[in-house]
Amino acid sequence: MAGPERNRTAGRALLVGVAHYTSKRPLTYAEGLGDIAAVRHNLDGLRTALCAGGLFDEDGVESLSSPGVEQFENRLGYARDHADELLLVYFAGHGIVDTRTGGHGRLLLGLRDAEVESGPGFPGWIRWEDVLNRLCSGENRPRHTVVVLDCCYAGNASSAWEELDEQDQKRVSLLLSVQKNQRIDAGDDATPTPYTAQLIRHLGQGAHASGGAVTLGGLHQRLSDGLRRHRTVGGREWSPQACRKDAADQEVLARPARPARPGGGTPPGEANGEDGSNGGDGNGRANGGSGHRPVRLITAALLAVAIALTGILWWALSGDSRGEGPAASCADHPPLELRVLTDPDLEPVVRRAADGFVASGGNTDADRCRRTGITVYSAGSAEAVEAFRTQYGEWAHGGRSGFNPVGTVGPQPDVWIPASSAGARRARDEGGNQSSVLSLDFDDERPLAYAPMVLLLPEQLAEPQGLRVDRGLTDLLGAMKAKGAQAEVRRADPRYTDAGLAAARGLYRTDAPRNVELGQRRQGRPAPTGRDLVCGLAGGDSAEDRAVDRRTAVLVAEPTLGQYQRCVGETGVTRVAEYPNDVPGLAPVFVHVRWNDARRDEGERDQAVQRFRDWLASEDGRKVFRAETFRDAPQAALPSPSPGLLMSSGPAPRPLSADEAAATLEQYRQANAASRVRFLLDSSGSMSRWWDGANNAREILKQSFGRFGPGDMFGVWGVASQGSDPPYRELLAFGTHGSGAKSADRSEQDKAAEAAKKIDGAVPELSMEADVDGALRAALNGMPGGDEDDGHPQLVVLLTDDEDNDRMSAARQDDLVRFTGSRKVPVVMVSFDSGGCLKGRFDLRVAEASGGTCLDARSDLAGNLGTEISRVAQGHQ
Repeated sequence: MAGPERNRTAGRALLVGVAHYTSKRPLTYAEGLGDIAAVRHNLDGLRTALCAGGLFDEDGVESLSSPGVEQFENRLGYARDHADELLLVYFAGHGIVDTRTGGHGRLLLGLRDAEVESGPGFPGWIRWEDVLNRLCSGENRPRHTVVVLDCCYAGNASSAWEELDEQDQKRVSLLLSVQKNQRIDAGDDATPTPYTAQLIRHLGQGAHASGGAVTLGGLHQRLSDGLRRHRTVGGREWSPQACRKDAADQEVLARPARPARPGGGTPPGEANGEDGSNGGDGNGRANGGSGHRPVRLITAALLAVAIALTGILWWALSGDSRGEGPAASCADHPPLELRVLTDPDLEPVVRRAADGFVASGGNTDADRCRRTGITVYSAGSAEAVEAFRTQYGEWAHGGRSGFNPVGTVGPQPDVWIPASSAGARRARDEGGNQSSVLSLDFDDERPLAYAPMVLLLPEQLAEPQGLRVDRGLTDLLGAMKAKGAQAEVRRADPRYTDAGLAAARGLYRTDAPRNVELGQRRQGRPAPTGRDLVCGLAGGDSAEDRAVDRRTAVLVAEPTLGQYQRCVGETGVTRVAEYPNDVPGLAPVFVHVRWNDARRDEGERDQAVQRFRDWLASEDGRKVFRAETFRDAPQAALPSPSPGLLMSSGPAPRPLSADEAAATLEQYRQANAASRVRFLLDSSGSMSRWWDGANNAREILKQSFGRFGPGDMFGVWGVASQGSDPPYRELLAFGTHGSGAKSADRSEQDKAAEAAKKIDGAVPELSMEADVDGALRAALNGMPGGDEDDGHPQLVVLLTDDEDNDRMSAARQDDLVRFTGSRKVPVVMVSFDSGGCLKGRFDLRVAEASGGTCLDARSDLAGNLGTEISRVAQGHQ
């Protein structure tokens, strides 16, 4: 792949121990929050134990002794970005909970400058949610992350983990030193803390003593057993906790020592002592004086020989190269990793197919080692096409000019699987220089599978079984309306998935595109994918939500019905499929992407791609697609259709062509007309820290301007006030401000540059606070509504650090949430707080009530805000 290579290492560890606190205020405000002498012993002992365990070498283990918040955050991001396989993050220090958040309280980890004040702030502490969110974000992430927390209240970390989505839970596991709401004693100042002493013992000696690997599940059990007789500060049984998902219990954290190399080389991790703890006793205590050194050396040598013989015997007897023994030999030739980009609607089935291929016999070499690993990710279909077609230069070379697709699409793929060949054909830049950078190789005569588009209706609105096929969409919608006058139809965002685009193509044949889009907007912001659409309908729990579900049909790909049935819960309705014969279907194709400046392993990579292509075309690959309700051919029968689907879909329409796709997107753009967007920029004193530096608030705001076309209208308010002053001041008057697009003429570009200059001149009001309530109400009241609403897309965007949210009472927040929901204008909440969009937070509640979006510092704020503006703007679609 083009671009700089990371320093790749199988195992990386970041060990953080805060033994010294610079401020003595903790002793004043909270008993027991001072220096922790025992933590001084934790890092050295744990480092040695990890290196003795065979998965981490010296260069892969970084120790931070009493860091500040900034240093900790920087090194955490570095460790995340530079670990490919296993990342272990360890923290020992003070932990407290913010009980104002209710429930079990929000966990905070104390860094070097931690203080506890009588006010609302916690200077020097870092919120556990921020740590977790940082580990779950980033362009490059390790295969698996294990976080170990040795602090008071460590068990309270589980609540934030439980709010992660399933994929993040599979990739991040936690080992927590104690259960929720319990404080623990640090133990003897001359030894490691009790929990870490057990950790050192079992990581350093466990693999050697048992003759097998130390797994995450096994280690947790050993830690629990070792602390069974201990008690917390409150006198309860000390019970370490673990959070892990599925197969994470089998994650290996230490292996038995490898046999000594010929010529007398010392096995890794055995140089310092029998347990890798600098000659310690397994609990971190140093051994005696120098008079015992010869005895220790002899004992260590004999033990090393015994361990080596045990390792050789174990190696010889183990016959599975993917098990704990011979897998170590595979480390000499790790699998080549392929990146597979796909349509968001296809991501679940492509992930299952990739897993099947990776585990197949065709993916192992003569030593029974895996030859190829696969990373699957998805991106909006229109953005992926645009990246291949016009942004290939920035993508390949990481240039700063233009919009780098890494932020919106992801890293350069080896394979692209769009949901139709229309996307692949549109992605080819026939008249440009694309061929000098990359090539796209695909055969649209041999799609991987097929999926017709279906109208999923509540059963009471559907036609009898014999009338569900071989009819036009207009006819089917008319029949639906005859059964329910309030019945309506929805489809997903046509720029995000090929299924949404095919649905738009079908609906534009039933009515004028503008009328179709006005109807869609009245129903709220379009869902990104078919699954989001149907599960959103099924997920409501109010009487109104259930009524909407009962009267709404959705135009989606056939496999979406299975997704609806999996998330339907108790409130969803029974749905059946009707098969319009004039809506193009899906036919995903396999596209081999070759990057011309990635030649180092070109031959091996081409072979890996071909093996994956062949496996997908095999019976095993087709089985995976069939299991997800894809068909083998346009009119092929489903062997055992799910309830609501038909075995035969009738005459299948041809897939969407490239010309039809381009024309439909242009109709969609024109139907949505020019936008009206009001930006609210929090300019209070607390926002001053986000005013300069990379990705500052003004820069993010200006980048979003680049998505507007000449006809779009927008303006900016600075949100800061005091006393009875208005809650905002105008930074950029509402109106048209040109366009920064390359295709815009010079006068429009000059207007855009002038607008950006006005934002550059804005400064924070250091003595003022943000009245978020007043500013949001004023912005929403300023948007046309009722009879004045002419159908132009509208949006309100608030950029804030959330500092002033807590100034609103719970009742006032609830009232503002209700108000935003009543105005039917989407609000995009852009939070510089990495936890701003967590479940239950005010920003997320406002965004969801209004039909908008919540963005926080866990993600690429500039790129994601640009994407949201693109949904309504004329300039960049």
